[in-house]
Amino acid sequence: MSFTILCTGQPEKCAKGNYSSAGFDAAVRAELESVILPYSGRQYNPEGKQIWIGEGIPAQDTAKKLLLSCSPVVDPLLNEIPLRSFTDTEKLYPVETWKRKAAAQRKHADPRQSESRQDVIDRAERFIEKIAGVDAYVITYPLFLEELLNRLRMHGYVVQRSGVLKIQPLERFLISRREEHCGGCQHNCFLSNPGCDIGRDKARRLQSKKT
Repeated sequence: MSFTILCTGQPEKCAKGNYSSAGFDAAVRAELESVILPYSGRQYNPEGKQIWIGEGIPAQDTAKKLLLSCSPVVDPLLNEIPLRSFTDTEKLYPVETWKRKAAAQRKHADPRQSESRQDVIDRAERFIEKIAGVDAYVITYPLFLEELLNRLRMHGYVVQRSGVLKIQPLERFLISRREEHCGGCQHNCFLSNPGCDIGRDKARRLQSKKT
């Protein structure tokens, strides 16, 4: 079983620069009401696979531009983490400062942020349960995607990506299920019927020595 996650594209009305609290809140709303930047790159064929996307125009537009002939299911579990300014002020702060302080408030379940970090984790866990055993394409937003990938790794999934460090717009992630070490080779020295990749690799090595 494997599935593909695509990060939404960068909205045309991307929040950048310095904002007051009201300006930041308005910029966040504008991002979710904006199409993504023009795209003419690779498209993916999801034929035979389920497609799930988050709410909001960026997710819908990403699916339209990157996936061939699809009818996605909109799932609020894949929505971006809600962002709100950490305080009411006319003072101007860079976007990253607003996001960093909002993340700190989520971590401590500050009521100013509508979703705590634990709420986000619970949402990611519910989606992982939903997608277990399903071949699919998933489109979600960068902040939520970061938490979703962390939870997938904790559940034994292998995450393959082309980039490193910060998640990039339109980046693709291939998710597959890691086979756990079954332990059978500890009791089956001939490895005649190994039950996991580790056992099969060991059996192949032993066989190559014999030949």
